[in-house]
Amino acid sequence: MDAEEIILLTADSVAALVAAHRSCEETETGKRRMPRWPFPGTTQLWLTDAAGVEKLVFATCCNISADGLGLRTDDSLPVGTTVPIAIHLPQATYHGKAAVRHCTASANGYFVGMEFSFE
Repeated sequence: MDAEEIILLTADSVAALVAAHRSCEETETGKRRMPRWPFPGTTQLWLTDAAGVEKLVFATCCNISADGLGLRTDDSLPVGTTVPIAIHLPQATYHGKAAVRHCTASANGYFVGMEFSFE
């Protein structure tokens, strides 16, 4: 992968990514501020425990919006934690940070809602 294919998660880069996928059917907004679109892809998260040890967690992205994403993971993630993330797509990798807003146990691990942090 070339360096040009590694893109910082910014409000503009996420807006362009979402716009490129708007041809997909919109999901229900429910309590959300922004609609989300189905968006399968591999996501990496780097968690740091209380001892300062970093753990790499792989997740599957399920949906994305202009301000966050939903994903499935085998590991529970601590709500309120902001973590480095990378979203891998065939054409590029997006990297930045996102905060864990909820983590719900499901039949296939955990469903995690994350809000992008554009600092």
